[in-house]
Amino acid sequence: MRWFVETTCGGRTRGVFFRLCVDDLFLMFFSFQVDRLCRCSSPAGARVTDRFNIMSGVDEKDESAVYRRVVLKNASPYHYLEVCLVLQDESTRLSAVELKQFIISGLKSLYGEVGAALTFDLLKYDEDKLTALLRVYSRGLVKLWSSLTLLGSYQNQACAFRVLQVSPFLLALTGNSRELQLD
Repeated sequence: MRWFVETTCGGRTRGVFFRLCVDDLFLMFFSFQVDRLCRCSSPAGARVTDRFNIMSGVDEKDESAVYRRVVLKNASPYHYLEVCLVLQDESTRLSAVELKQFIISGLKSLYGEVGAALTFDLLKYDEDKLTALLRVYSRGLVKLWSSLTLLGSYQNQACAFRVLQVSPFLLALTGNSRELQLD
């Protein structure tokens, strides 16, 4: 099947014919800025303008026939992370305030003052298991996750954060099928 793809590059509109499968079109939509996509059903000898008129089926002035790229964003403003801190010395305990300050210092070391200003909340913390439930705005999820991954020492001892679960919905973190115990 032949497809006509219209893109805008440097202020110029360019049309190109492709012979692609559906998976390639999906990949192309997310790799390039595609302004118009039409299926081509004209004879191979027709000119580009003839093919475009055949594909659109309407006059070029009619804006309702224009294909538009629509990107749906996540409806949830927050993401929730369940993390576990693994320390070299297992007898070391942190309070909730110390844990939050440790995470903020990791954000500051990786992203500077902008990273330290990232808003996140420590919703729940278990001092015995060193597990925490964090809430962060969706746009800051990658920054928080990467800073947790790169934190490697706490008070001169090796440590690591393990991200156990991530979800845009808090209810999804209530159960973990990997830890399910049947009676």
